[in-house]
Amino acid sequence: MKNRIVKIPLFLLALLSSSVIFAAGHNQSKEKAVAQNRELTAEIDAALNEYEALWDKQDPAGLIALWDQDDSEPFYLAEEQDEWRIGWDQVKDYWNPGGPGSTTSIRMRFDGVQARALSDDLAFAKFWIRFDTKMKFMPEAIGTDARASAIFRKTEHGWRLITWAESPGSPILYVQRLYKQHRLEGEESPIPYIHKLYERHTRDDFAVYMESHSKEE
Repeated sequence: MKNRIVKIPLFLLALLSSSVIFAAGHNQSKEKAVAQNRELTAEIDAALNEYEALWDKQDPAGLIALWDQDDSEPFYLAEEQDEWRIGWDQVKDYWNPGGPGSTTSIRMRFDGVQARALSDDLAFAKFWIRFDTKMKFMPEAIGTDARASAIFRKTEHGWRLITWAESPGSPILYVQRLYKQHRLEGEESPIPYIHKLYERHTRDDFAVYMESHSKEE
């Protein structure tokens, strides 16, 4: 099988895209989020285990087969993509774009799965993705993490996907976490520079907006 799956993590594409409070993240939850429906969560976890195995094999046809083939308009958002892919043509093209492949090896792992029923045959799930890969154009393998969510439909073949969204943390929060976990002695924090990029990205008219939309001290 030709190696055609191409998945490049967002932080590699947009790393160069603070205040202490902003960098730490606003109002973080202090308790672990646990869904009530344990049986449904286990079923969705099993479906994602199938998805993992297909990513390991870099099997585009198998990955597509785990989507509901009768759905009229699937939605897909990968972390490294600028925009959603909508409809079968765009979704299938993500996994099998044609041309030579650039992936040497890839491993996807899904953890922290929690699910709830939306109806008798629809379920929403949240989970974390751990992604390790070696691309032909990179000197070393890389790893990243992202939050994700998906909507599944119950079919005669089991739970099948109809919507998928990968949602990395904000660059300043994610890079801060990487820096704390992996910094080497003497390395400077990249946070001040990333914060400066955020400042430059502020819309020009926001100063005028703040004049009439600011909290009083």
